[in-house]
Amino acid sequence: RTEVSTVQQWKRCDDRIRDFTLLAFGAGFTAHFACIPRRQNTGGSFIFGSIMTTLYHVEHIVTHGATLIRSLVPRTMLQSINHVMHKRAEHVMKLLGGQPIGIGSREGYRELVQRSPGRFDVPLTEAELVHVWGAAGSMAAHVPWLGLVRAVLGQDVLPSFCGVVFSRPGSPAQQWHIDSPHEAVDHRPAHALNVLVALADIPSEAGPTEVAYGSHLLTNHLRSHWLCRDNLLYQTETEITPDALGEANTHSLSFRDTTSFNRSHYNLQSMRAGDCLVFDDRILHRGLANRSSADRWVAYFAYFRPRAGLIEETHFEASRSLLTHATNR
Repeated sequence: RTEVSTVQQWKRCDDRIRDFTLLAFGAGFTAHFACIPRRQNTGGSFIFGSIMTTLYHVEHIVTHGATLIRSLVPRTMLQSINHVMHKRAEHVMKLLGGQPIGIGSREGYRELVQRSPGRFDVPLTEAELVHVWGAAGSMAAHVPWLGLVRAVLGQDVLPSFCGVVFSRPGSPAQQWHIDSPHEAVDHRPAHALNVLVALADIPSEAGPTEVAYGSHLLTNHLRSHWLCRDNLLYQTETEITPDALGEANTHSLSFRDTTSFNRSHYNLQSMRAGDCLVFDDRILHRGLANRSSADRWVAYFAYFRPRAGLIEETHFEASRSLLTHATNR
């Protein structure tokens, strides 16, 4: 009798937790937890723990600009993602052949960008994700990071693009950069998130992604006029480093409160297959040098919050196509 009573209490607690999340975050966020199996002896505590973990990661993104989630992607799902990404990358690299390709989105192709020497970015379409999540693609209910993305960007969030980045052995570190710029003089909530998924283990020698905590608060070129938008976005001759931001923003209270930008405040951690790094598009980050003997593979899934006055696309800006070049050969 006591056992039955305890289970009933957990179910009532479970319902109250769902009511709270529905009120606080909306149906989309709550639906993310609907597929979590109930455990007879833990019940609501399991759901509550999942929600509190998500709230922790939300706070980390808001305050620090990024969060690392260990073992988020189940093995079978990761295998499906790997298959789709590797197949597409292999096809595109065959199309490239020996053709020249520059550095940056403006110097690449619609199907391929070399982000830095030896670091290639292959975009995919949502249609290519059908084999992973079905017709809904990266917006499917069982996408493991979607609840977190909705909690940060809102229930109307949409996918912007996805793909895979791989760096060859010997490829150097990228310059520090952001993925999209601030849109107002005053600091606003995140308008876009990027989810990086380690497709295989990424030890330190393979060059994990490094982020500078708190820098999303300081990369506002509309407020800090010494900052050049293109130097923030692209691999130019003038690199905007976290140290440069720190020296120029020592007067900022938010800067002192969030991070001093000492090396100890940079987030550089090796990743295991299935780990996810989720970050605000405006944070300074970079892929480090691949000093290993194998390619380093990361899938990415980007999302944005629909809003008036969307700024132009800066991720894929090339007008030429590998398909056109292949036809003319």
